[in-house]
Amino acid sequence: MTCLLCDRVELLRRNEYPYLIKEFEHSYLLLGEHQFYRGYCVLVTKDHYREMTDVPSPKREGVFAEMMRSSEAIQRVFTPKKMNLCSLGNVVEHIHWHFFPRYGDDPDFKRPPWLQMDRFDGAKVTPEERDRLVAMVKQVLE
Repeated sequence: MTCLLCDRVELLRRNEYPYLIKEFEHSYLLLGEHQFYRGYCVLVTKDHYREMTDVPSPKREGVFAEMMRSSEAIQRVFTPKKMNLCSLGNVVEHIHWHFFPRYGDDPDFKRPPWLQMDRFDGAKVTPEERDRLVAMVKQVLE
């Protein structure tokens, strides 16, 4: 069985995935293909690990630092009321984090973002908007 995120990493290595914001040493920060929550991003580890406990130290600490740096950048650019970080792995068993900036006017602000999942496809980002948002976060990270 193939891993969806390993396939995505392969596209990134070939420079064939246009949602890349930043390549870190151990991970890639990607703009989400939907922007139901403005600023939604995903951090994907370069190597396939099922659990954070499978990642050897000090690489684990490096991944964590990249996650924190990503979260800070997203917060600076989009100034949400709250930042939700999720790493579940029940569907795709490859370590990754979802960054959901949450705003005071969000639908169901106090509830998990996954409850709006059926609406994500309706917020697909255009190539122009993608490039603009990628550049905004990239600028803060550089």
